[in-house]
Amino acid sequence: MKLSFKDTKLLLICSVALLVLTILMFLFEFETTRPWKGIQRDFVKIDKQLTEEALVKAQALPDGEAKTEEIKRLTKHTEELDSFMPIIKQTWLTHFNTADRCTTCHLGIEAPQFANAEQPFTTHPGKHIDPARHSIDSFGCVICHEGQPVGLTVDEAHGHIHHNWMTPLLAGKRAESSCEACHPMGSDIAKDAVLPDAPSFTAGRSLYLATNCLGCHVAKGYERDAGIGPTLTKLSTKADPSWTASWIKKPTEFLAKTAMPDFELEDEKITAITAYLHSLAKTESTNSIARKNIGNKDAIERGKASLTDLGCLGCHTEDGKDTGFGPDLKRVAEKTTPEWLFAWIEDPKKYWPETNMPNLRVPEDEAQDLVAYLSTLKSQEVTASEPSMDKELIEKGMLLAKDTGCTGCHSIADFGLGYNAPAHDGIGQKRVDELVFADTKINHTLADWLQLKVRTPRSFNTKEMPTLMPNFGLSEEEAEDMLTFLLSIRNRNNIPTEFIKTLETPGTAKTMGEILIQENNCTGCHKIKGEGGTVGPDLSFQGQRINPKWMTNFLMAPTKIRPEGIEPTRMPTFNFTAEEASTLSAYFAEQSEVSYPYYEPAKKEFAAADREKAWKIYFQTFSCQSCHAWNGQGGIIGPDQSDLAKRLRADWVKKYLADPQKFIADVQMPNFEMYPDELEILTDLIMSFNEIPASVWEQIKKRWDDEELAKQAAAMSAE
Repeated sequence: MKLSFKDTKLLLICSVALLVLTILMFLFEFETTRPWKGIQRDFVKIDKQLTEEALVKAQALPDGEAKTEEIKRLTKHTEELDSFMPIIKQTWLTHFNTADRCTTCHLGIEAPQFANAEQPFTTHPGKHIDPARHSIDSFGCVICHEGQPVGLTVDEAHGHIHHNWMTPLLAGKRAESSCEACHPMGSDIAKDAVLPDAPSFTAGRSLYLATNCLGCHVAKGYERDAGIGPTLTKLSTKADPSWTASWIKKPTEFLAKTAMPDFELEDEKITAITAYLHSLAKTESTNSIARKNIGNKDAIERGKASLTDLGCLGCHTEDGKDTGFGPDLKRVAEKTTPEWLFAWIEDPKKYWPETNMPNLRVPEDEAQDLVAYLSTLKSQEVTASEPSMDKELIEKGMLLAKDTGCTGCHSIADFGLGYNAPAHDGIGQKRVDELVFADTKINHTLADWLQLKVRTPRSFNTKEMPTLMPNFGLSEEEAEDMLTFLLSIRNRNNIPTEFIKTLETPGTAKTMGEILIQENNCTGCHKIKGEGGTVGPDLSFQGQRINPKWMTNFLMAPTKIRPEGIEPTRMPTFNFTAEEASTLSAYFAEQSEVSYPYYEPAKKEFAAADREKAWKIYFQTFSCQSCHAWNGQGGIIGPDQSDLAKRLRADWVKKYLADPQKFIADVQMPNFEMYPDELEILTDLIMSFNEIPASVWEQIKKRWDDEELAKQAAAMSAE
């Protein structure tokens, strides 16, 4: 077929156009118009400079095989750099069914020599991409950092262009939000549990749970608490209406670190809520034994001493800084009535069944002294006011208490616990077009929206959609940590089951024990794993010391085992169930890597001569009874030894007798440097007796009587 002149002309024009486009395409492809090529060339220049510097250092090494091999390696690397051609680096992540081109630009992430280089060449920080943990070949970069895995420009790869907003880059510590996908950390793990190498996620998770976000929001894998705030049904028996109103208006003016947020309510709403809450129960009569010692200076001093002796300061502070587990007591008298304080000290759970405050088993006279002292803790005089009886106001307050979200933290007579705010399921991947930015000037990204939301929630208020979320007063750092945690709450269905590795296993003695320890603030009084208070004994080696059967019974019904004069603090009653007490016993055994349950060794039968020798070592050689009591008689320095055979593990007794300071550096128990046979026989004796033989008891009693007579004689001669 012969083409016409017109067709020939058109074909020629198209051919020329195609040739021009082809030439332009090659120019575009092979010149620096591809940004990743320029990045790679810059990387090669830096790498070459570092290699040359390394060669100079290698030349100065002592002659030998190591020097030869190092020079050979560096020389070969230099030759490779000289023949370098830019290339797209792509890793196919088989398990995740996705490509990853991040190392096309981030070329130095596995090279230690680039630790001080700037992005995109710097070495990856930490040990996150250690081949034994998260190898680049298996995880790439995109599994943790998100972004667009096949993008080849900064904006495309980092998800900063309009159509890529679903998975923007998680830079810096925000990448920690991906850790939870493979390492689940639900509410069946202690609130202060640590996810290694993820400090921001860990802090954000702890903050999320501590501020009780779950009181209003639900999130998959997390269960709602029983209420972190006290019941409000009996508020009128505890506080004055004027205090309640000021508390609702600005909680942090009374307690600096309170978990109670600021609801930023108008005065008329505060008045209505106060009226409603104080209509729920009648106030206590002032004719109470609680006021018996108020104003009595001696009682106040005794009460102040009791506050310390009872271990109250293991949970509370009284310096106004509010840094304790329980509320600061500096202004407690402004908040509470003496009647309420007295009833609370006697039995906290009678007022609030879910409280973590234990029963201190305080006798009536000591409780009166405590009330006398606590009633002095105030910065201003409180003028009593009468609650409003206006039915319309009370009705309005009831609706406000419900709608404002008070029941997210508090139980109130008319309502069930919990508030139905929007669910947090999938909030870490929420679509931007679903968010209301109102008049804010922030970037329209999920991260920017969440960060402002947790810091100043009312920024998004509109007439059509008012914001009810209160202000928790988070700092900039806390807001960033909270953001990291919230970004972790996303559906990650692309994680293969073989990659799911639970670092904290729910339901084990370890995790359940940690929850109980945290909920009851055991570290407020005791050291555990080297950290905690010093009010009670160090429990860091409790597992290897204590027979768990005895410990379980003790936790359920604690008794005082240390002398009153030396250590006045007594273990309070936490009302642990048998299951909870057993869990704690198993936890301590696991921490010490000892057997659980523990089987008591059979009592050793002593020959008459051995028994006599054993008691001689106990009472004469080392005079154990001078410091330790038996059934309430004897020394007042060490713990009562009446039930040592039931209380302690035999192997620990022997180790302790050999070197007490190994376990407790400042213990008063001396190191007697016992001979092996003395250690053996004394341990056997301690672990065999529950009752001292009658003949031995007579000798002990006579010795104690003689010692008492000697003391009396010495006192008379001194006069």
